[in-house]
Amino acid sequence: MKICVLNGSPKGRDSVTIQYVRFLELAFPEHTFLIEDVGQHIHAIETREAEFAGVIASVSSADAVIFATPVYYLLVPSQLKRFIELVFARNARSEFSGKYAASITTSIHYFDHTANAYLHAIAEDLGMSFTGSFSAKMDDLLAVPVQEQLFLFGSDFLAAATDKPCIQQRYPPVQFPTVHYTPGQAPVPFDSAGKKIVILSDAAGGSSLERMVTRAAACFGKDAAVYSVQDAGMKGGCLGCVRCAFDNTCVYTDRFCAFWSGQVLAADIVIFAGTVRDRYLSADIKQVLDRSFFLGHVPNMTGKQFGYLIEGPFTQLATLSEVLTAYPAMQGANLAGFVTDEGGDSAAIDARIDALAERCLRLSRSGYVAPATFPVVAGHKLFRDEIWGGMRAVFKADHRHYKQDGLYDFPQNNYPNRIRTFLFSLFLSLPPVRNEAILNMKKHMIQPFGRVFNESPVLAREADIWQKHTGEKK
Repeated sequence: MKICVLNGSPKGRDSVTIQYVRFLELAFPEHTFLIEDVGQHIHAIETREAEFAGVIASVSSADAVIFATPVYYLLVPSQLKRFIELVFARNARSEFSGKYAASITTSIHYFDHTANAYLHAIAEDLGMSFTGSFSAKMDDLLAVPVQEQLFLFGSDFLAAATDKPCIQQRYPPVQFPTVHYTPGQAPVPFDSAGKKIVILSDAAGGSSLERMVTRAAACFGKDAAVYSVQDAGMKGGCLGCVRCAFDNTCVYTDRFCAFWSGQVLAADIVIFAGTVRDRYLSADIKQVLDRSFFLGHVPNMTGKQFGYLIEGPFTQLATLSEVLTAYPAMQGANLAGFVTDEGGDSAAIDARIDALAERCLRLSRSGYVAPATFPVVAGHKLFRDEIWGGMRAVFKADHRHYKQDGLYDFPQNNYPNRIRTFLFSLFLSLPPVRNEAILNMKKHMIQPFGRVFNESPVLAREADIWQKHTGEKK
């Protein structure tokens, strides 16, 4: 049987992910694995018809397909994303249809599930049956138990490709409605109070998104700067070379790093404006995110307000929503909201854009950032442990920032808390104390909050304000 491996890594055969494919080649010598380095050769594939046709011919001749890729910024690299866009744009779906597919990804397990969910859905959009994903930490293959897991994964995939079982589809087709958004009269700009606003857009000329961007910029008046992704001056996508790990210096000598630091990171409010392409935004937007990795794993939008303007069926795409929600939160920003052109009611879209602009300004003035939820808390601990545990040898810039900013907040370093916990545990070992705690657990859990209501400076401040305005005690 012939397996076509679509290698999404810009490093080509030097990719860590491809070592997992190499293991399968050696484990199953009776099958042929043909690797197409679509990530590394994306420029040629995009610009030369013969290059694209050659890859599609490999897919067509294969019995099954494996998507093999590292995870970049919660998804696949922009280069693989662009290849997927080309498949749909050039009507090559039929060459994938009816085949069985799987994915292999490598990362440090940060949002690898969304990258694999995206590939799963794309495979189904191409008419394929998806058998599963093998998601590994980069060096997992060095361990024999993982080798056993990979062998079993490969066995299952090859059996499915041979026997062709009926597999339940997980992701319903995306419906792309025809939308004609026509904005109403330009709004009176809000008072931006000196806040700097940046809107980064990939809008095509004359599109609904372009009109949405124009409307949003009008809400902010002269304080809004609108940039296209071309203004970022990128010569290409992230190469995964990790040159930036030492001192945040990108291997590229283009204008991107200066643009990102001088324009985007200098803003108080950042709005990304993008069009849905397949099940994500464009590969150009993805390339911007991938290239921002020159700053490593350090949150670099702390305290900013972040919003999205999206053209297309965003509300049908749960994985895209999860990715776009997590991105600003992990960067330390506050997600002010999304506005899409879904629904077709131009007046309602105008109202939503105006409301998002007003909310961005209001929250920027107040300094509100929503409390961290699981992706941020878990992501921080993952990066903290990985950087300290071994990555700091290479990611020296991350290590410096983590030390300086107190991000190495290991619980074992909190000695006062460790001592209190130890003594409290001993105390609860006494049967009378334990029995009393069990009987009154609910009261004990809320008891500390009494101090908040009696001593909170926030409540005291608001009570004083209330009394000055009303003459009454709050």
